Amino acid sequence: MHRKPIFFLAGVFLVVAIVAPIVLILLAENDPNKWIIVQNPAGQQTNGNISIIPTTGGIPQSTFEVAAITAIVFVSLFAITLYYGIKHTHPEH
Repeated sequence: MHRKPIFFLAGVFLVVAIVAPIVLILLAENDPNKWIIVQNPAGQQTNGNISIIPTTGGIPQSTFEVAAITAIVFVSLFAITLYYGIKHTHPEH
């Protein structure tokens, strides 16, 4: 079968599409630098630490955006490679 490498590559794209976003989000949860503390800006009264990173549940919003884009790209690559593997025909040797 000439298609085995193509289907293997499609499988790799699918695995990356599933695993990479999960890994990105888990790494973002454990990032010690996700909170940037601003020193009392212009003498304002504050009630403690101020974060200038927009977050969703303690994880920077950009992490979710990067994870979503990564998943979309690799699912697209999976679909294209799978389609190519199904439709690609070799001339008889």
